[in-house]
Amino acid sequence: MTELKAIARAAETLRQKAEPFVLATVVRVRGSAYRRPGARMLVTRDRWVAGSVSGGCAERDVLERGFWHTMGGAPRLVTYDSRPDDDDAPTHFGVGCDGAIDVLLEPETQSVQDSISFISRCCERQERGALATVFGGDEKLGARLALYEDGAAIASELDDVTRESLLEECRRVLATRRTSVVRCRSASGVLDALVEAVRPPPRLFVVGAGHDAVPVVTLARTVGWETTVCERSTRFVTRERFAHADEIVAGRPLDIAERVAECDRALAVVMAHDYERDRACLSALLETGVVYIGMLGPRRRTARMLEELGVTVGDLRVHAPVGLALGAESPEEIALSIIAEAQAALTGAHAAPLSSGGGTIHAAAGN
Repeated sequence: MTELKAIARAAETLRQKAEPFVLATVVRVRGSAYRRPGARMLVTRDRWVAGSVSGGCAERDVLERGFWHTMGGAPRLVTYDSRPDDDDAPTHFGVGCDGAIDVLLEPETQSVQDSISFISRCCERQERGALATVFGGDEKLGARLALYEDGAAIASELDDVTRESLLEECRRVLATRRTSVVRCRSASGVLDALVEAVRPPPRLFVVGAGHDAVPVVTLARTVGWETTVCERSTRFVTRERFAHADEIVAGRPLDIAERVAECDRALAVVMAHDYERDRACLSALLETGVVYIGMLGPRRRTARMLEELGVTVGDLRVHAPVGLALGAESPEEIALSIIAEAQAALTGAHAAPLSSGGGTIHAAAGN
């Protein structure tokens, strides 16, 4: 389960129990930080519930003083700063990364509930969205505008000028799929806002139900992806073996392809250990917008399939043999190499050691 889904589900449970909570959101980062804008954390008066906003120090303060910061029911912007001052000494809080993070702390309000409902709908319906949250300027702290991919917008406590300004930023984020921290117009001047690209969690389709498929499904679920196990018949698959799978489906390769087409970000690993079925599934998957197709087995096996299908070997979505070169031997190690490669394909990363490159780990601040 992704962090956003975990927070949304936890918030709904707390709401049903009438138990108050505070939502903490990273809205801006300066310098280096463990988490990026859009990271969230949910706490009650006495416990952490879900999510995180840093590597540990800020979490402790949010948990211990979150309700104190928001006493009276109003949101509060808090800065956690570990950048060295003129005397090379940390200031404010040691967040461990020589950077500063601005965290918006909010008690449960209608605006918070609306934003959580918006995130939940995007996740459940496999649709993208953009969510703008005001955290600086003359506008009310925590005011929001949400934009669905179909163009429907929901706004709270915004004047017409601010609404149009944030709507423009949300449209841009929907198009670029990149979260941004922006300064834009308002009726009384300017405001600062976090504009998030909200996307459903990736879904991994595992074609095959052998013993080597189990750790692939388990690890994919651990990193927050949804998972679907695909077999000819469900009688060959037991729920006990695939306890971490979101669903188990049976059917033809074309049925699998139709299910893949319903997802915003689909990945697939073909490991049925059956040449004809693997080829048929590969053929069907190539007709979809799937981001990644990992083929278990030797390179020449997949090359032969592609040749028989009349497909050029240059389709960059096809990875054969599947996985990164980690020296993997056991099913669990192989699963790690598969998920790591799929993650790199998902983000467009080069899957190289961080120590081998220069520059920053994350993209530009705000992304």
